[in-house]
Amino acid sequence: MAVYTSLVQQDVEALLAQYNIGRLECYQEISAGIENTNYFVTTILDDGSKKEWVLTLFENLQSHELPYFCRLTRHLEQAGFDVPAPASNRQREAVFCLENKPGVIVPRLSGQSLTQPDQQACAAMGEWLANMHLALQSFSWKRALVRDARWLKQQVERLMPVIKKEEFSVLEGYFRRYQQYQPMLMACAQGTVHGDLFRDNVLFQQGKISGVFDFYHACDATLLFDLAVVANDWTLGNNGRHNAEKLASLTSAYQAIRPWSETEQKAWPYCLELAALRFWLSRLVSRYLPGYQQQSLSGETIKDPDEMKRILLSLADPLSETPMPFIEP
Repeated sequence: MAVYTSLVQQDVEALLAQYNIGRLECYQEISAGIENTNYFVTTILDDGSKKEWVLTLFENLQSHELPYFCRLTRHLEQAGFDVPAPASNRQREAVFCLENKPGVIVPRLSGQSLTQPDQQACAAMGEWLANMHLALQSFSWKRALVRDARWLKQQVERLMPVIKKEEFSVLEGYFRRYQQYQPMLMACAQGTVHGDLFRDNVLFQQGKISGVFDFYHACDATLLFDLAVVANDWTLGNNGRHNAEKLASLTSAYQAIRPWSETEQKAWPYCLELAALRFWLSRLVSRYLPGYQQQSLSGETIKDPDEMKRILLSLADPLSETPMPFIEP
């Protein structure tokens, strides 16, 4: 993803010497993305074959937080999912420290992200996500939701003096709506979610999902929030509103694996709203408030906040207590 910490060849070679994954052939920074420093690394094994990896340095996570994500991806890998479970060094440790930052080395997955997912791709994603939610029912590790009600309130207050008055009025309206519908979402099925399933975190090969990565927003939350993140990125039409056919393909495929309860049926429009609100807030914070993302050495680190605002405006009036009519899946 974005590059905040520059590594030289000697750094990478010294790190690889701690592993049994081959010697360095080449490495290349990955400038796409917004949160961590990432490099593609190619190694040569003793038999002459080559292996590709992704080296990640975490800019906003601490070492003690990383075992959760390592256990999560290993759990999914063992369940048959194509996810990047970390390699362990000779001391059987998955997490290393380099340039005073924690990191991991994971296999590079095959495939390409889709810029314009069609109905078939949306259905594949819905099915994959439902199966992941079911597989993680046996995952015993827990991680609290970071972007909870308290976080939302804090960010709204921080943004008040730095964004336009009209913009803040809209933001505050959606936050008040969230305070009203939050209990309904908490009454829905809860579990481990990916939390960041945008198109660029999913790979396809020959029409099928070949890999899903970037689990570093995973936590315990409302399961349908995960699906709403997908819907708000995968199923939008050119007008900025949800495409009915793509949305139906996504949600129908999900429900064929994990049917919704009556409460979840009612809560779905609010899940879409919350997913847009959280990412609108996080993007506003990245744009207007000081943080490490302004210190990127390369890559585009801040996504367009207005994209999420447009979704919100299509879903609900910020001054209303009910969602606006939208095409049901």
